[in-house]
Amino acid sequence: MADNIRIDSHKLIYHPDVVSRWLKGENIYPIEVEVSLSNACNHRCIFCAVDYTGYDSILMNKNILLKNLNEMYPKGLKSVIYAGEGEPLLHKDASEIINKTKEIGIDVALSTNGVLLTPEISRNCLKSLTWIRFSTAGILEDTYEKVQGAKKGDLQKVLNNMQEAVKVKKDQKLKTTIGVQLLLLPDNKDEIVQMGKELKKIGVDYFTIKPFSQHPKSQKIIKVDYSQLMGLEKEIKELETEEFKIYFRTHAMEELSYKKCYSKCLALPFMVHIDTKGDIWPCVAYVGREGFSYGNIYEKSFIEIWEGEQRKKVNEVFSKLDIEKNCREICRMNEMNKYLDELVHPGEHVNFI
Repeated sequence: MADNIRIDSHKLIYHPDVVSRWLKGENIYPIEVEVSLSNACNHRCIFCAVDYTGYDSILMNKNILLKNLNEMYPKGLKSVIYAGEGEPLLHKDASEIINKTKEIGIDVALSTNGVLLTPEISRNCLKSLTWIRFSTAGILEDTYEKVQGAKKGDLQKVLNNMQEAVKVKKDQKLKTTIGVQLLLLPDNKDEIVQMGKELKKIGVDYFTIKPFSQHPKSQKIIKVDYSQLMGLEKEIKELETEEFKIYFRTHAMEELSYKKCYSKCLALPFMVHIDTKGDIWPCVAYVGREGFSYGNIYEKSFIEIWEGEQRKKVNEVFSKLDIEKNCREICRMNEMNKYLDELVHPGEHVNFI
């Protein structure tokens, strides 16, 4: 598998037309939207960033979502990640939503704890997914159950479901990238090599090890000294092959101790978050924060909201925010912001290429 998924970087370089229009001041539409299909979750991870949302049994309205995605696609929407506050597969229509999103012409991805990814669901919708990522906190049952807040037996279900997904990929001759993500903590640091070996045996495409980043509203306060854990990279990377990639996110771990080199979040127009209540948020770090919702797709269409006054007001507030104090230490927009900041503030010798 080619190393082309750029986990620790960004992909705006592949969308120069959209970036160019943004630089000219045009009102561009998001390239990517993250959608929460369910606010409920069958796990209680000790590192959950959105524990403050309450895990209510709220499900996304399928028809309203698909209607809006159909309208957003011609405006430039290229991808949807089904993830969000809860476990997306708790939505009974998750498979249908994934397949219909792909039918619109939009690339689709799924982030899941994997307990509910039954063989039947894999056979039904894996074909529509560009990638699927399992969030798995360890390979030993005690560790997994403690960190993931899982039920006894869930780990074995997840491993079986991974194995079945790999089988479906082979049987259906799919290109779907199957990955596993572990959030590195002192609780699971001693088993990542063992976990890597097991995942390699199962046949997933990659294993990524990422750091914890504190969400401003999360009730869980976790402090980890990653300078003591970066040495694990060498041992785990020895498992890597052309077919099984290891992404040990040293760069992201280092970013935790650095001050941001930009003062504004310029990446806001390129991606957006829709929660299960239908509210549109600039990013997941602001879900539920009063005054930061662009609007609600149950009340107005996405296009009306994107072109509306409320979004302009929120963006005006954002332009004055101290992002060091109000945003996460590292976020998915970080690398995009570095890139965009350079474009907006070029050096003096840019024509000497």
